Amino acid sequence: MKRRTALQASIGVVATLALAACGGGQTDAGNGGSTGPVNLTVALSSAPNSLDPAQVAVGPFLNYMDPAYATLLTRKADGTLGAGLADKWGYIGQGNTKFELRLRKGVKFADGTPITATDVVNSFKYFQKGSGPTVAYFRPLTFSAPDSSTVAISSPTPNPDMGTLFTPSYMGGAVISPAGLKNPKQLASATFGAGPYVYSAQQSVSGDHYVFVPNKNFWDQSAVHFKKITVRVMPNANSQVQALKSGQIDLMYGTPDVAPTIKGDKALTTLKKPTTWSGLFLLDREGTVVKGLGDERVRQALNFAVDRTAITKAVYGDFGTPVSQPAMPGYDGYSSAAAKMYPYDPAKAKELLKAAGYEKGLTIPVNYGSFDPSTAKMVQAVQDQLSNVGVRLELRAATNFGAWINDLLSKKYAATVLSPGTGGEPNFYAQQAGFTKTGIMNLFGVTDVDVDAAYARLAKSDAKSSGAAAKDLTDVIVRKALALPVSGTDTIAMYNTKLHGVQFPEGGAQLTSNTTWTVR
Repeated sequence: MKRRTALQASIGVVATLALAACGGGQTDAGNGGSTGPVNLTVALSSAPNSLDPAQVAVGPFLNYMDPAYATLLTRKADGTLGAGLADKWGYIGQGNTKFELRLRKGVKFADGTPITATDVVNSFKYFQKGSGPTVAYFRPLTFSAPDSSTVAISSPTPNPDMGTLFTPSYMGGAVISPAGLKNPKQLASATFGAGPYVYSAQQSVSGDHYVFVPNKNFWDQSAVHFKKITVRVMPNANSQVQALKSGQIDLMYGTPDVAPTIKGDKALTTLKKPTTWSGLFLLDREGTVVKGLGDERVRQALNFAVDRTAITKAVYGDFGTPVSQPAMPGYDGYSSAAAKMYPYDPAKAKELLKAAGYEKGLTIPVNYGSFDPSTAKMVQAVQDQLSNVGVRLELRAATNFGAWINDLLSKKYAATVLSPGTGGEPNFYAQQAGFTKTGIMNLFGVTDVDVDAAYARLAKSDAKSSGAAAKDLTDVIVRKALALPVSGTDTIAMYNTKLHGVQFPEGGAQLTSNTTWTVR
């Protein structure tokens, strides 16, 4: 049951990241271009599962969390770590196992009480007991407070990018006040953070809209740009587009279907970035269900047999990129060498299958989620192309997440499609779920000594060597054909041109926080 819950949470974060349609700011009538206070309205396709940092699915749901919960560290536009509630941080000694954070002077919770290192430690300990999608990264860590402003973190194994865990995307660094921890049940529907805003239950209607008003105790009042941030729940993307065009919202996350509909409107603009890869996780890499998948040559044959360019164009149009590795261009771990390993070559695929003893082909049962139309189109296209080399995919469609998870955990399926994809993280975290022995997507518990060795090298790397080590890990995964990546899919932001500061950080898959945007 614990594994099922953790997997469901992990799927939730990826799906909300790539699928959720979000909306953005709305200025008050008559004060466009004004430097005075304005309102910002953000629309999401679904309500939050919780306002508790330890339970919430992240991705676009951070629009519900960022206003009220400042984090210990932030992510700057250039991709580097930035100060937050902590203004000094770094590793202690060698080995990437000990990290230290020093709190900024004078920071307070929204209720006016000072933030101490002990408060931070208690917040971390609470977070470790949660069920959110990033909690697993925090559970092995230990936290202590050597003094009132210093938080010490220890990891039992090396981690080359520990600071990332304390940024908004991972939620653990969103410090919860003692008042909130005193009765954790209240965290689901109220906020107890130290962000620039606080949640106003009086002005909100759960499931419909969520309103955040300025926090008078926030340490940097110059960063409070709006007199109100409202997050609206709008399930239909077409309805969001209409709201965007009429000025009711300023930003939404689009889809390949709706993004072209604002072309030519000078008041609106589109920002896109490849963020997740979609394709097949080859789960049964030891050949338990399908003996052939235990042979590296068979897995390589699958990769040669797919025309990624044709599939990507047909399924995603201008909002996709062909990829043959579980990393996206412009992100940590992307390898130019891996990008050249599997050109479309059906003849080579047949040659490898024959050498492995499968000249007559083989059958692979695959489960996927039909609730994502793009995923359905992609996997059906892969099925068609693999049939040309004698490989038959037996597809099992699930109409919802729960059914997909049940199918996955049955271990009847040798491969799966994570709908709509995964990626956008530092490689140390991005490849952990699918390819390490204890990874949540490694359902068959496959051990690969080469992957383990590459992962260990990355874990112990320093700032100078981590880039090469991350690429090395990708190269190993691709060379051994542990997956069948097909397309990189874009996250699309559609917004009013009066809204400034909307951008994807360098090497990051999520937009900058809505608290950093401004209206001019």
